[in-house]
Amino acid sequence: MAGARASGKSLYLAVLIKQLELMALQRFTRVTIKAADESTRQRYKENYERPLYEEMKHMAPTPTSANVDAYQRDPFIFKLGKWPDANNDLREHYLVIRDVAGEDLENPNLDPNSMEFFRYADLVIFLFDPTRVRSIAPYLEGMYARQSQTGGEPERVLDNIARLIGDERPKLAVTIAKFDILQSLAKKSVQDNKWKSIMANEGAAFSRDTGWSYQYHNQWILHLEIQSLLRKFEAHELLNTIEELYANEPSKYSYFAVSALGEAPKGQDLDRKGIAPYRVLDPVRWHLGRFGVLMGKEDTYQ
Repeated sequence: MAGARASGKSLYLAVLIKQLELMALQRFTRVTIKAADESTRQRYKENYERPLYEEMKHMAPTPTSANVDAYQRDPFIFKLGKWPDANNDLREHYLVIRDVAGEDLENPNLDPNSMEFFRYADLVIFLFDPTRVRSIAPYLEGMYARQSQTGGEPERVLDNIARLIGDERPKLAVTIAKFDILQSLAKKSVQDNKWKSIMANEGAAFSRDTGWSYQYHNQWILHLEIQSLLRKFEAHELLNTIEELYANEPSKYSYFAVSALGEAPKGQDLDRKGIAPYRVLDPVRWHLGRFGVLMGKEDTYQ
C-alpha cells in the first residue's frame, strides 16, 4: 500500500482485514481469514484492531521505517483459505501486505533500493486523499474538518512510486480514499451546482456499494466514472502520469473509490454512528478475482 501521510493507508488496512473476515464468514463455507503467523496477529491487533475497533479512536500515523519501533517494517501475512488452482487442486492462498509510511514515500531523496519490494509486488494500492490534490481542494473548501496539516501531494508520491517500480509494471489500483468527502457534495449547498448534480446521480456506480458481490462490469463502469470525475476536477497531472506510466499495459491499472470509515472522525474519536466502510474490498478483489480467490458463483472477473 502506498500513499502520502494522512491518506488513510493504515485505516484502510485495518478495515480491509475486518471486511475480508466478515465476507468469508457470511459468504463461504470452510473459509476463514486469519493471520498466518504470530507476529502478524500481534501487530495487527495492537496497532490496527485495538485503536480502531475497541477504543474507537483515530489511529496514530505510521512510523517511518527508520524508527526502531516501526511495527510495519515486516509484511503482514494473512491466510485466505484454500481455493482451486488452474488444475482444480485446492491450494492455500495468502495475502501479503506492506503498509509503507507516507513519510518515506514523500521523501524526494528516496533510495529505490530501500523499497525494492515494490518492483516485485503483484498489486500496488495507491491511496490518495482528494483534499490534497491541488485542483480538487478548492471545490471542497469548508466541506470537511481538517484532521491534520501533514501529508504531501499525491502527485509527488506517484513520482516516487514510478522510481520504485522502475521498468516493472505491477497492477496499480489508483484509489480515491475518503470518498465520503466527495459524496458530501451531493448533500450540501455548493457554489457550483454541477458538482451537486454529478455526485447526487443515483444511477452512477460510485453511488452504490455492491456489498460482498464482485462484478467485473460494475468495476469497469466505476473505473470509467472515477477517471471522468478526476478529469472534471482537472486532476490532469495525476491522470497523465498514470497514463504515461502504463501506456503499454493499460489493463494493469484501474481507478477505485473507497471510504474506510464512511464518515470523517470527530477529532480523535470516530463518528458515533460507527464504522461504515464503502467499497473497501474492490481493489484487492480486482486482483484476487483473477485467481478465483474469494469469488462466489455469482461473482464475475471478466
